[in-house]
Amino acid sequence: MAAPKPIALISKHTKPSRFSYLFATLISLIVLFPYLAKTGLSTVIFRLLSALTFVAAVYAVSDKRAQWITGLFLALPTAILNTWFTFHPGSSSLAVISLVSTLMFLCFTLITLLRAVLRAETVTRDTIYGALSVYLLMAFVWGIAYLLLETLQPGGLSMDIARHPNHKVDWFDCMFYSFVTLTSLGYGDMVPISPQCRSLSVLEAVSGIMYVAVLVARLVGLYAVRKSDVQ
Repeated sequence: MAAPKPIALISKHTKPSRFSYLFATLISLIVLFPYLAKTGLSTVIFRLLSALTFVAAVYAVSDKRAQWITGLFLALPTAILNTWFTFHPGSSSLAVISLVSTLMFLCFTLITLLRAVLRAETVTRDTIYGALSVYLLMAFVWGIAYLLLETLQPGGLSMDIARHPNHKVDWFDCMFYSFVTLTSLGYGDMVPISPQCRSLSVLEAVSGIMYVAVLVARLVGLYAVRKSDVQ
């Protein structure tokens, strides 16, 4: 009796890559930010990389006409506001508007990618990149939410004064805190103080665990369907 053939979970018939570009730009933002967090040319390069991430995000949701039009409609004002805030960093009202616009665009991209990943009938390499991009985008969305809350109500996130004397919570601090919360790594030199920050922290931790559980269940379901089709 012949041995059963192994069933490939990842399909070899891949569609044109859309999600891989977004994944690459998100990873680049995380890796390069510590080296581009200085004023001057570094700030310009970081903003250009952020704009490239926006372009990759719009391209990632360009499967349908309505999606990419909506993504472009949300991305353009966000890019303009972020660019304007770069040259006028002292305006708190502009910072709030810019963060709200960024949050709306990232939430739209996150929801669109999540639907595409969960509705995929076959698992391709690009689908895997999409799933990873969703996980990273979740951290970015929550990080922007923390930064927005910190802008409206300073002091919601507390940093260890001994380790960070005279340091104001910035974008990278919120992103670091978000990734630590999403992955349930545990808090070190940053802790939530205000009830709002604690509530967001609980929601993010739960969403991170639920996403991994749902994604694994989805992959197991696709594997089971493919196995039954082969038999």
